[in-house]
Amino acid sequence: EKIGFPVVVKLNSTTITHKFDVGGVKLNLRSKAEVETAFTEMKESVSRLASPEGFEGVTVQPMISMKGHEIILGSSLDPQLGPVVLFGMGGSLVEVFKDSALGLPPLNANLATKMLHQTKIYEA
Repeated sequence: EKIGFPVVVKLNSTTITHKFDVGGVKLNLRSKAEVETAFTEMKESVSRLASPEGFEGVTVQPMISMKGHEIILGSSLDPQLGPVVLFGMGGSLVEVFKDSALGLPPLNANLATKMLHQTKIYEA
């Protein structure tokens, strides 16, 4: 209630990458009751579609304007390559469009720019 409404409730999980697929994202919630319901539904959905251990809580954030573009930015440690950086189109359709690029650190400004240019979202 302190941050106001509408809000977004997002799954907090270190084992589930695609939170949307397991019901781990609830958008545009407009009351305390809706947030409480979203929490309960999310916990049940994650337990059913993934595992109870996958539910490590939630974060509640202000809902931002739906204008603009969603991106994904991430990193991981590949056993053979070492650190890898990911940039691309994000949101619930990230797996559908597969618009992303990978880079191997260290990335200077030139290499990072080239990585961004490999995506369609960069032109958006």
